Amino acid sequence: MKRESLVRTLRETGQLLELKGENPFRVRAYENAARALEGLTEEPEDLLEAGTLGEIPGIGPGLVSAVAEVVHGGRLALHDQLRAEFPPGVLDLFRIPGLGPKRIATLIRELRVGSPADLERACRQGRVATLAGFGDKSQQKILAGLAELGRHQERHLLSAALPVAEELLARVREHPAVARAEIAGSLRRWRETIGDLDLVAAVPHARRAEVAGLFAGLPGTEEVLASGETKVSTRLAAGFQADLRMVEPEEFASALHHFTGSKEHNVALRTRARQAGLTVNEYGLFRGEERLAVKEEKDLYRHLGLAWIPPEMREGLDEIERAEQGPFPELLELADLRGTFHVHTTWSDGTASLEQMAAAAAKLGWEYLGIADHSRSAAYAGGLKPERVREQWAAIDAWNAAGRKPFLFKGTECDILQDGTLDYPDELLLGFDFVVVSVHSRFRLAKETQTARLVRAVSHPCATFLGHPSGRLLLARDGYELDLDAVLDAAEGSGTVVEVNASPHRLDLDWRALHGWLRRGRKTSIHPDAHSTQGLSDVRFGVGVARKAGAERGDVLCALPLEEVRAWLGERRARADELLARGAR
Repeated sequence: MKRESLVRTLRETGQLLELKGENPFRVRAYENAARALEGLTEEPEDLLEAGTLGEIPGIGPGLVSAVAEVVHGGRLALHDQLRAEFPPGVLDLFRIPGLGPKRIATLIRELRVGSPADLERACRQGRVATLAGFGDKSQQKILAGLAELGRHQERHLLSAALPVAEELLARVREHPAVARAEIAGSLRRWRETIGDLDLVAAVPHARRAEVAGLFAGLPGTEEVLASGETKVSTRLAAGFQADLRMVEPEEFASALHHFTGSKEHNVALRTRARQAGLTVNEYGLFRGEERLAVKEEKDLYRHLGLAWIPPEMREGLDEIERAEQGPFPELLELADLRGTFHVHTTWSDGTASLEQMAAAAAKLGWEYLGIADHSRSAAYAGGLKPERVREQWAAIDAWNAAGRKPFLFKGTECDILQDGTLDYPDELLLGFDFVVVSVHSRFRLAKETQTARLVRAVSHPCATFLGHPSGRLLLARDGYELDLDAVLDAAEGSGTVVEVNASPHRLDLDWRALHGWLRRGRKTSIHPDAHSTQGLSDVRFGVGVARKAGAERGDVLCALPLEEVRAWLGERRARADELLARGAR
């Protein structure tokens, strides 16, 4: 079983137990186990086989048995039993902002609410407002949350979609009749959220029934929605619709291009083809009845007088104009990263120690790692008071003095307070190698107030990076009301680097805004915002965002080697010291 499905089963079990009013310790045991499994670098099956799963903090003997039951049998009897005791849509209620288990239990008990649709109906009828502890204001907030849920319910995070699609692709490629196969659609373009999973395969017509049967019968398939000579659509247990399109081998490159999209990019290409007396569609490129040779996507672009356009950049922005000017420069690759910043440890709310995070970074081949635990106002996340900061500095200094690898930079994710000041005094901020300034509270300030808040923060001489600039949580929360251009102008003026937060729940700065930022000639830096060793690998998603924006290696600070980064940070700190001495804030 995939780790994502295992984690979801354990988490849902805990939620349903909480709805039943079960012992809070039992409830927390399931949530703690789910969280622990999310943060592992090893596979649960391997730990079970080695007999070491129970050594993981948060996974006691009872949960080891539960994990084994799911891994070996594909199901958890307790989970099935609990699901049968509640309406089918009740778990979707947990996705609505502001609704916790106690409130959901009240809604079920008093109003027989069993799904978001039931809840919306009850709100529209004014029945929720009559319940003790709710009222009109709560009812309006619930309606707003339902609207948000409705906008996102058919979308999935890139990080959830990618492993599912890669597994499907691997299985399709195993069939001997499949000459070529690739992922297409928004996933190939590395969009931050994904709808359906799209695959394209080159299969001779005579053998398509075999491949269709394989695809329809893959593990994890709940329902076959349609099956024909050119397309098979299935519904997966993981919540996705998966579409496999089958074409003749000579049509493959054109079909892959067409089904990769985007719609806007394809329209622009069709217009260009028409102006040249050509026709382009999913079957090929034609001059009248004559099919032009298109063995690879590059051939298609070449016939149209264009350089090949990387899939990530096919969004209908300025990629056609850029392709007219010649080959694209080499975009950033994952292997270009030499290190990263903005990672958390058990000093605040991380699940791995400083030493464990460093060891994981070394395995990735990185030269350096920037530790950035939370600042003191983030009490909910174990934010560090000044005395704890100095203790951590001593630990990092000892690591570096011993010549251990990677080199560790002393940093902080420093809260931006409501008035735009930073959470630590200047004399402490000057002791860090770098400072990530981030908003973690008061998300709903008026646009002008929120903008002024961030402008002041990024203008502080000690601000090295602006963390998750918009504050969005994909499929869960929109960003702040904010004049982002004004904030970016201020960051450019002060030299503050705007990060790409590579957490798959954020991917912030958004690729659209990043495109403009890079066109200004400014640098970015790709940070995983990791709270576990496994989370370090999220830089993969940040690289995808950067590529969509057209980033090259030279645009990314953390693609620089260690000594250049040390020199750059040293210059920043010296400048901050000078500005603060002159009274700048």
